[in-house]
Amino acid sequence: MATSVAADAGGAAVSVAAVPAKFDFERMLVAFEEIKFSRAPDAGAALPDTALFVLAMKEVALLFDHLGTGFGFVRADVETKTAVIYEYYAQDTTKNAFLSDMVEAEMDAGTIRKKPPPSTGRTLLRLMWATKFLYLLMVELSEAYKPDSKKTLKSAVSTAYDAALAPNHGWVVRKAVGVAVNLLPTKDVFLQNLGVDASRRDEYLKRVQVAFEPLVRKMYAYYEKHQLLDLP
Repeated sequence: MATSVAADAGGAAVSVAAVPAKFDFERMLVAFEEIKFSRAPDAGAALPDTALFVLAMKEVALLFDHLGTGFGFVRADVETKTAVIYEYYAQDTTKNAFLSDMVEAEMDAGTIRKKPPPSTGRTLLRLMWATKFLYLLMVELSEAYKPDSKKTLKSAVSTAYDAALAPNHGWVVRKAVGVAVNLLPTKDVFLQNLGVDASRRDEYLKRVQVAFEPLVRKMYAYYEKHQLLDLP
């Protein structure tokens, strides 16, 4: 597995070019827990440091493998978009250490809505959709494990997909996802396939929500503030 080590905004070494061989829930969770907002740590609308976000998104792509082939398009899109962000970052790791600097440079240059080449702003928005989907999925799974809940993995995935991804997908992709959802296993089997031990299930689901909620909220608030949620 090829690796490349760069420094995050705080000077710490971060391997961002490595492509994990298989999904690991703990590794994904830790990657998201380590994401920083060094440029604006206390802002309600902000984008994270580039290297740590790229590292976390590499883990996300692998999770979609466990949702069935219907999510193959989403997995490929996350992988491709993450690679684009990394490529831009690698061109100048100091200048591009903060996603906000990259996006704002494109806004100032008037290139953020142009393609090709894909802008950081447009590419990042696609990754935000996937991040929001995973956050909502974990929220729904937490609800599904509450006493007397009748929610299933199928309903959890459908709810998260309809809210975060479906509005941005064409009919063919939505149809494929619908087929994949109908073939999903039980929520217990799904989490087992992700490597989540039943004894740590509640802990993991809580940690995911704590890590993802501020990330999703701040990034979407930033895009709304700068009127970027409608990037083509």
